[in-house]
Amino acid sequence: MSNSEAAHLDSSNEPKLTNLWPIALPLSGAMLSQALVSLVDTALVGHLGGLALASVSIGSYLVFILVAIVTGFGTGWHSLISRQTHSQDELMVLGLVYGVLICVGLAITGTYYIHGVIDFFVIDDRLNSLAAQYAQARLWGLPAIVISIGARIYWSERGSPWQYTKIILLVHFTNALISYGLVFGVAGSPALGAVGAGIGTSIALWLGVLLQLILLLRQSQRPKFATAYFIHKQSLLLLKATWAPMLQQLVFALHLAVFLWILSQLGASAMAASFAVLNMGLVMILPAIGLGQAALTLVGTAMTKQNILQTQRWSQLILQTGLMAAIIISLSAAAMSPWLTQWLLVNRELQQLASAALPWYGMAMVLETGIIILSRMVVLTGSRVTVLILVSASQWLVFLPLLAWLAPSYGFMLVWWLHIGYRALSVLLLWLIWRQYIKSLLIGLKPSLNKA
Repeated sequence: MSNSEAAHLDSSNEPKLTNLWPIALPLSGAMLSQALVSLVDTALVGHLGGLALASVSIGSYLVFILVAIVTGFGTGWHSLISRQTHSQDELMVLGLVYGVLICVGLAITGTYYIHGVIDFFVIDDRLNSLAAQYAQARLWGLPAIVISIGARIYWSERGSPWQYTKIILLVHFTNALISYGLVFGVAGSPALGAVGAGIGTSIALWLGVLLQLILLLRQSQRPKFATAYFIHKQSLLLLKATWAPMLQQLVFALHLAVFLWILSQLGASAMAASFAVLNMGLVMILPAIGLGQAALTLVGTAMTKQNILQTQRWSQLILQTGLMAAIIISLSAAAMSPWLTQWLLVNRELQQLASAALPWYGMAMVLETGIIILSRMVVLTGSRVTVLILVSASQWLVFLPLLAWLAPSYGFMLVWWLHIGYRALSVLLLWLIWRQYIKSLLIGLKPSLNKA
């Protein structure tokens, strides 16, 4: 990092909203655009009929499981870089090398086994073939995803997240255009149907990589390449920083699969309404994701400088801002739930079910906001395994067993009350861990203040 960039970060690291939003807002905006484009892709494929839509849903979920591993790698990678005062550029390059290798391995493995996995869950041969083709088209965009994560980390650490966001917004817009052309066929080109949506997404992701590379090459200060000695020395450190977040995200994705399977026992209507509620919840949680990434940068910088008071104040500001934003979004969604459900669902019964569940799930998303932000901050303390065990245990040992036991007897609404309950437990425990960490830092600070 150059001296001018370091000076910029120093001047912008005072804990206040005017310094928080320039980091968090672009990241949240990029996530929002991605969610909206996903809805556009769903709408495009929806015009092809139920078979195509079901195939894309299955293929998307299988890709989501693998992307979750990549996302976890990015979280650990970012937490490691944000705690470094030197060698940030070398760690960027090292993370890119390992990230791309992981993604290529996942893509090859997924391509080879995708048919068998889908055959295990689905018995309709038409559905199997289409879902596998869509997933295979998406898999080769995995390396581009980890490179995009690297670009996000690079620009966030330099206090210029808009450099990342403006390209990712263009990528998502281009994705919609390319997917439309490939799905339906434009200017005499063949209509590829649902598979075209997968190909379009991968093309758009690689276009984003090309644009990020062009932008990087235009910088006066470019990342330093890692030497062989550095790679040998730091590889184990990178592995320690990333394995727990990777496993945590994978466990979360698998828990979601079990959740949907249990939900299917309540009937097709309950499952269809739940899909709509979960998709709306994804949009509600986006500010928390942006603030979680901001926490890795801002709190991590304060911790690296051993500025205990700034660490405490940044953590309080980010958590309070995230919860307030989540409450406002949740209340807005609850107030507009009849209109939102009518927009997403046609069946009257499904609209009523989703409208009843959305306010409760909105409350769960407020708690999820706290989980996302607090877990990122606790990861910065080095307690990655603690976060993995705590969050995963709340899902697999509390939520899923209670859901399987009680949902068949108490019905659809209990599902959303349990979402609130297990998240409340998780956020409480994470907050206690973070508070204890800050308390231990402040106790160590008091002797130095007394001497002064």
